[in-house]
Amino acid sequence: MKKILSPALFLLFLISSSIHAQTEVKFNALTTAFLIPNVGVEIQLGERSSVQLDVLASFWDSIDGSPLHITQIFPEYRRYFKPNMRGFFIGGHIGVGMFTLRKYGKIKYSYQSGRNTYFGITVGYKTDISKNWALEFFVGGGSQQAHYRGYDSNGQRVDTQDELATRPFNLSGELIPYRGGIMFVYRIPSRRK
Repeated sequence: MKKILSPALFLLFLISSSIHAQTEVKFNALTTAFLIPNVGVEIQLGERSSVQLDVLASFWDSIDGSPLHITQIFPEYRRYFKPNMRGFFIGGHIGVGMFTLRKYGKIKYSYQSGRNTYFGITVGYKTDISKNWALEFFVGGGSQQAHYRGYDSNGQRVDTQDELATRPFNLSGELIPYRGGIMFVYRIPSRRK
C-alpha cells in the first residue's frame, strides 16, 4: 500500500505545480493525537472548486493485544461557497479501505479483517489563521460496505460454521459517519502571477 500512496501523492503534487493551481497540504490534528495520521493534498480547479486526496493509516497491528490496523483512501470533489477554497464547502467522495480490528460489542468473533468501500459526502468549513496556514473543520459519512472474515484470538476463522460459510467473505453495509476532524492546512505558495 505504501508503494502506491507515495507515487500517487508525488504525482498529484507534480500535476498541481505544472498547471499553477493553488495547492494545499494538510494533516488531521485529531487523528494524529491518537497516533493514526491522516494527511491530504487539495488542488484548486476553479474559483470555487477543488479536488482532494487524503489518506488515513495506522502503523501498528494491535493495541493492548487487540488488533487495530486501518487504512483509508478518499478522493473527493469539493465545492466552496466562497472563492479561493475558503469558508463552507460540501464534497462528494468515494473511498476504499482495509481493516483488522475488534468491532465494539462483537462477542462472536475475536476480531474481523477485510476490505470496505465508502460512498458519501463531506461538509466543512476552512478559515485562514495566517498567510499560508488555515484550519479546516470537517465531517463526512454515507454508505460503508464491508467484505470481511471473523477470526478467533488464535487467528483461526470462526465464521465458517455460519450459514454464510459458502461465501468467501461476510458482507455488511450501513449508513454511518466515518470521517472527520480538524486539519492544519499549509498553502504552498503559488507561482501564478
